Amino acid sequence: MSTDTAQLARTASSLFAAGQVSARALYAHHLAFLREKAGLSLQGLADQCHYEQSYLHRLETGGRLGTLTVAQALDRYYATGTLLAALWRLAKREAKHAANGLTALEAAATTIQEYALTTIPTLLQTPAYAEEHLTTSPQSPEALTAQIDALLQRQARLTEPTPHPLRYRAVLDELVLHRAARNPATWDGQLDHLITTAHHPNITLQLLPLHAGLHDLRGPLHLLTFRARNPLAYAHGTLTDHTTDDPDDLDELTRQYDQLRDLALTPAHTIEHLHTLRTT
Repeated sequence: MSTDTAQLARTASSLFAAGQVSARALYAHHLAFLREKAGLSLQGLADQCHYEQSYLHRLETGGRLGTLTVAQALDRYYATGTLLAALWRLAKREAKHAANGLTALEAAATTIQEYALTTIPTLLQTPAYAEEHLTTSPQSPEALTAQIDALLQRQARLTEPTPHPLRYRAVLDELVLHRAARNPATWDGQLDHLITTAHHPNITLQLLPLHAGLHDLRGPLHLLTFRARNPLAYAHGTLTDHTTDDPDDLDELTRQYDQLRDLALTPAHTIEHLHTLRTT
C-alpha cells in the first residue's frame, strides 16, 4: 500500500470513528479517489477490470455497495492490500447495525408499506396484544412496561394531527389472523382496533388470503420513503434484520410487494372480513 493510500486509510478511520461519515460513503469516496489518482475514466476502469461502467459509477456514488469479490478485485488492481475489502466489510456491518434502528426510521419516514407474515404489525397492535406477544420472551415487568410505552409512542405517528400525516399501508397475510391471541378478549380487542384503524384516511389495510397462492416475498418487510434521504427496505430475518437502499434491491422488493398488494383483498373487503371474524 502506498504512502498516500495509507494516509487516506488513516484519515478515513478517524472520520468513521468520529461519526462524521458513514462507512458506505467512505467506501464510495475511496473508490472514486483511487480511480482518479490512477488517471482513469470510469470507462477506462471498466475496460481494465471487466465490470460495467454504470455498475462502477453506482459503487463510486454510493448507489450500490456491491460485493466483497468486487472490493477484493479492485484492491488487487490498485495494489491497496485489503483497504477496500476492509471498508466494504465496515459498510456491510454498518448496514446490519442500521437494521436495529427501525424506530428511528419510522419516525423520519413519510410513507411506510409493510408486509406482515406471522403477527399483527407492530404499529397496529393493541397494548394487550403487544404484551402477550412480548412475554413470549422472558423479561422483567419493568422492561415490558418500557417496551409497551415505546410502542405507543411509535404508534402515535399514525394519528397525530399534522398537515402531512404518515401514509401507512399494511398487507396482512391471512396466517396472521389464524394465529389469534391466547386470550379471547385480547383478540377481540385487537380485531376491533384493526377495524377502527383501517378507517383512518392515511392508513390502508389489506388482507392477503391463503387462496391467493404462492408469491415471491418470503418474509416480513418494510418499504420506507423519506423527504431528506433515499428510500430503503427493512427486511426481517429469523436472527438478524437487514436494511438496504440499493436501487436494484428496492426495485425487486417493491415489485414483490406490489404483486402482494394486487393479490390482496381490497381495503373495503378486508374490513368486511375483519367484521366477520369479530362476530364469529
